[in-house]
This record gives sequence, structure tokens and C-alpha cells, in this order.
Amino acid sequence: QPLRKFASRSPLAAPPRGRWLGGQAMAAGGAVVEEGVGGAMTMEGEQALLQRLQELLAQTPYLGYRAAHASLQAEETFKGVGLKRIQKLLREFRESPEVATSVGARSEAPDGGAEEVVAPVESELTITRPDTSSKFGMLIDSGTGARGGHAVTEVRPGGVVEAWNNQTPEQAIRKGDVLVCINGETTFDGMMAQFREKLEAHIRIRRAAGQGAEKPALVEDHLEAAKEKAAWESRRARVTAALIPGLKQIVEKEFGGGAGERIGRVEAMYQRIGRNEVFESDDASGKRYAPGFIEDLTPVLPFHRTQDYPWCAELRCEWKAIREELRNSLDDFLWTPGAYAASNEAYGKDWKIMAVLSKDTWQDEARFKVTSNVIKNLKGIKPFEAFFARMPAHTNIMPHSDNLSYILTSHLALELEEGACSIRVGNEEKYWKEGEVLVLDTTYVHSTKNESSRPRYVLVLRFWHPGLTEEERRAIHLSHAILAGASK
Repeated sequence: QPLRKFASRSPLAAPPRGRWLGGQAMAAGGAVVEEGVGGAMTMEGEQALLQRLQELLAQTPYLGYRAAHASLQAEETFKGVGLKRIQKLLREFRESPEVATSVGARSEAPDGGAEEVVAPVESELTITRPDTSSKFGMLIDSGTGARGGHAVTEVRPGGVVEAWNNQTPEQAIRKGDVLVCINGETTFDGMMAQFREKLEAHIRIRRAAGQGAEKPALVEDHLEAAKEKAAWESRRARVTAALIPGLKQIVEKEFGGGAGERIGRVEAMYQRIGRNEVFESDDASGKRYAPGFIEDLTPVLPFHRTQDYPWCAELRCEWKAIREELRNSLDDFLWTPGAYAASNEAYGKDWKIMAVLSKDTWQDEARFKVTSNVIKNLKGIKPFEAFFARMPAHTNIMPHSDNLSYILTSHLALELEEGACSIRVGNEEKYWKEGEVLVLDTTYVHSTKNESSRPRYVLVLRFWHPGLTEEERRAIHLSHAILAGASK
């Protein structure tokens, strides 16, 4: 999705994923269940759909998503369910036992007659470690599953759990298993405390009935996807071709004769996008990935020297005042999923932001008076976006790129447990320190982790790369607005 980061609704973005549910769905008992606001399915409708998919997979384990969709379209109950929704659910059945068991698995009754619901299997095991310096090496989801408990999100190499898995493969703990309780503790915080403090973990675990043997891989029919891809790539090429002449005209009018010829790097970027070309590199500093790539911007480093940006010192001087303003705004309703989190699963469902500057507009200046004024008064920077970012305890953000070489990112660390929260950009890792600023090039593949028992808060300030000319910055800024408007 080359233009996702600056025009998530543009005609150049990837084809729409489809609505969660169109029209109506009918619950298992036969009553009509209306779809929720924004296309979301009601709980009853969701359960009915999951139950029916479970039945279809039991009959045909290698069922493709188009075949599953065709079967459902033949049933009055599920006529409104979209193809993309079925594709997504089938993948979730494959990857997450908790999804597959949220409505219970089905099996044939002993007498060969009516089906009966088979509950997911729960078992108990005990894992010990020699001392607290030996990590269990298992991450769990802070959210509660459909039947309670917390799903395992990762088993880390070199940990006690991995050693247990190697020694007792028949009782191995795997990603997707659900921890019901640990030493009697059922809450996320309680379980994490047991992992930190105890040498012995008595674990009650839930997994899908029959889980253990590998499930057959889903066979996908890519014909529909291929048609969609061809259509949107053709549209993207036409839009990018039409965009450049318009940008040149506007830049010429604003900056004078000849200005249009000085945006050659911007023109080259959109020509590459029109051809579906992505800039990629991999060297000693790490991997870079940038669909939105302007040539010859320097320095090419994962982390930039803050000394090269004098405004970093100005920002650092105000960090305690900014943190105090943050502390007065910790109510959950103020925090929203990141703008791109929905299309980039790397961020995780619990990563939240609170906007200060977004879409060229200062947000809630009464609430963020100090922060807004500090950013406005910074010298030598042209802000693009600013927001507070909250990363929950014991979570990580998976490796990803932010796609745009002409936007740099800075982090002002506000509140965190030092030594337990870090960001890896390319092949270099740094730990945040409260009151310190990092400047990074997020076209390098980067990831973060919070291994502490409390949230990590930073102020994220994204800004235009100082290597851009005024004409180039204006042309790119205009292109954002044009593309976003064209999609409405």
C-alpha cells in the first residue's frame, strides 16, 4: 500500500477490504440480527457465522475462502456476509485456536445422529525454573479472550517455556493457547506477577479440541484477488500520471516561473509509485522499505544525531511540563487506535495515541496548551504530525516501516521504566530515557518493546525532512490533500 501513510483513503491505496457484514445476519435460533454501526456484526450474528464456518471446515478441512463464501451465499442466513470477511475468518481459524473455539467445536454424536457441541480442552501443567534470572520467555495478550483467560502471543527462544516444549512436546505451550490461570491468578497483572516472582508456575491451559497435530493449511483461491489487484494498479497509474502536471502548475503559480522544474524528485517518486515500484535496501545499517521515496536525502542512518537538530534541546527543556500535561489526560476515552493501526497489524490492538497535531490542525489546544505552544515555538523544524503514544506493559510492536523517506520521526520519552523499554531501528537498538529525545528514520524497518510492568509514554513528533526544498515540500503536501480529496 504505497500511499497508505499519507492518503489512507486515496484512490491509490489498496482495494477496499470489504465491510465486516453487509445487510443482515440471522442468529442460530432464527431471529434476524441487525448489523451494528459501521458494518460491525452483532455478537449473535458473529457467533452464528463462526459456528457455521466451523461446521463447513469439519466437513471439508481444505476448504478455500471462495468456496466457503459460495456455500454461505446459498443460505438465507448469511447472504450479506462479504468475501473478504470469510477470507479473514478462515485465516483466524487457522492461526488462533481461541477464535475457533469461541463458539465451541462440533463433532458427530456417538449414535451418528445429531451433532453435539464439544468444549475446548483444558489441562494443567507445572513449569519450574532454577532462579528468577531465568526467564519463562512467554508473552500473553493483555486482553481477555471470548471464554476468559489470556492468549499466548509469543514463546521466546532461550526461555524456560521453550525448554519445556522441547522436553515435553505432547504438552508444548504454543502461540494461540489460552492461559486460564497461573498459580490461581486469572488476571493479566496477576499472571505477570507470578511469572516475575515465582520459581514454579502451575498453569491451567485451554486449547481447541484435538489441537496438537498440525491443522491442514487452507487452500486459497486467488482469482478474485488477482482481478482486484489488476484493477487498482491500473487506476493508480492513471491517477499518478494526472497528478504531476497539476502539481507543477500550482507550484509555478506560488513560487514563480521555473519552480515546476524544481520538483523533479517528487515527480520521480510518483512515477515509481505509478509503476508499483518500492525502494528497498539492505546494508550494514539494516533494511529500508519506502514506497514514498525521495532520492538523496541525507544522512542515511537509523538514528540521527540530535545535535544536528538544535530544536531537540529546546524540546528537552520542556519535557517535565509536557509530561504533567500528559498525566492530566490519561482517561481512556481520550486515547484512540493509531491512524494506521487498523491496516498495519504490527502495532498491536492496544497501542493507542492522543493527537496534538493531525491533518494540519492543532487538536484540543485548551487541553494541550503547553505541548502545542512548545512545538509551535521550536525553531528550525516544520512539524507534520504530533501525538502522545501509549504502549502497554509487556507488549511489543512488530518490525515494520513507516514508508515515507521525506518524513522523519522524533520521540521525547515522558514516562517509562528505564532499561525495560527500547526501540530497534535497522540494526541498532536504543533504550528510551525519560526527558531524552531520539530522532529516527522510520523507513528503516523498526520495532519496539516494553518489557516493564507499566505503560510507556512518549511524545511522537513527525517532521518534514530538512533536505527537502520548499517547492518539494509544498508539492508533496498538496499531493496529500489532492489524493485524499479524490477518494471522497
